[in-house]
Amino acid sequence: MSGGLILSIQDILNHYQTNDTEHIIAQYLLNNLYRQSITITDIAKACHLSEASVTRFSKKLGYEGFSEFKKDYFLMQLEENEMELDLLARKEKQPINKLLLAELQTVSDEFNTFINHFDPKQLETISKKIQESQRIYLFSTLIPGNITMILQTVLLNCGKEAVYPVDGRKQHEIIPYLKKDDLVIVVSLEGSLVMQKDLTLSIINSKASNVLITQNPHMKLSSLFDTVVSLGNHDLERTGKYKLLAFVELLGNHYMVENKKTQ
Repeated sequence: MSGGLILSIQDILNHYQTNDTEHIIAQYLLNNLYRQSITITDIAKACHLSEASVTRFSKKLGYEGFSEFKKDYFLMQLEENEMELDLLARKEKQPINKLLLAELQTVSDEFNTFINHFDPKQLETISKKIQESQRIYLFSTLIPGNITMILQTVLLNCGKEAVYPVDGRKQHEIIPYLKKDDLVIVVSLEGSLVMQKDLTLSIINSKASNVLITQNPHMKLSSLFDTVVSLGNHDLERTGKYKLLAFVELLGNHYMVENKKTQ
């Protein structure tokens, strides 16, 4: 799962005018996220554009053509499943506010358990690896990817070169260029990214050192990583993003403090 197209649409909406071709197509895609099928003709007719314009749009986003673009379009549908709260899918006859409050309490309890069992040595280990590496590559997707970009911002502010390839295509393209003094940090809370076997094995077999941050440390392939940071367990999957945010905040601050000591 790449999550790349939704990020591209986000960028278009933030930087283009409403009458620009890119904005028109992006708006159409947002209004038609969950269609079972879509063709280049569908988009062209609905947007009053030529099919050539749709092809150029696809290539401008970095795809080889519309067919590759369409694959990411259907992957966007999976993001809703990643983000959906379990309680909202329940058909319980309770006021939504009561359900939400119960949900927050459940998340709070799980988060407290994580805090009480957190090992500070994990921060020291990863911070040292970052300090010793020439360049950092961050691999993640969707909501965890957004949180991972916070870590990228912190590292950049400390003068450490950190790269976040935002989609699967760019992730694959960058791996052959990894060097011995690079560090790859893979963030995959439940393991969906890691279970993309071709990507994971390419990272493992590259020249770079690697770290996995997850709340599912017992999944297949995790044992292949040099270092695995466990964010508790994944009995309650939707708490993962809160634990990851806390870990990123702690790691970022720890690295900044250690970085100042070496200046």
